[in-house]
Amino acid sequence: MKGVTCASSILLVLGRSQEQPASPSLPTVFLHYKFFEDHLNITCSANARPAPVIFWKVSGSGIENSTEVLSHPNGTTSVTSILQVKDPKSQVGKEVVCQVLHLGKVTSVAQTVDKGFWFSVPLLLSIVSLVILLVLISILLYWKRHRNQDREP
Repeated sequence: MKGVTCASSILLVLGRSQEQPASPSLPTVFLHYKFFEDHLNITCSANARPAPVIFWKVSGSGIENSTEVLSHPNGTTSVTSILQVKDPKSQVGKEVVCQVLHLGKVTSVAQTVDKGFWFSVPLLLSIVSLVILLVLISILLYWKRHRNQDREP
């Protein structure tokens, strides 16, 4: 699955051996989703100083949420929240909103879940079997017609 990589650095001032105090920074927010065979993962990541808080606006049931927090040496914090949807088809065409609360301000990022390419193994096997059957019937009919033509004087 795709992820967000945050680079961090330590700011040192000449004559000091301590980190520079962290000043507030605006949040950087990413929202994306990925379909799996039996579920859908929707990921919202935010990086800011001080730590942002992630909220979700999503409809449906069978949704689990997990959150990871990573503090960087430069004072920024990366927060990643992952929604795991048990029935991915229920979210197709619906809007998902990730809201990031940072220093009293809410930043909203919305995305509509597109269907993408859906297939199931039984459906794929059925289609392949049908195509093979049609090819075999066509070969049989061609062979029978060709044989009948050879018998006629």
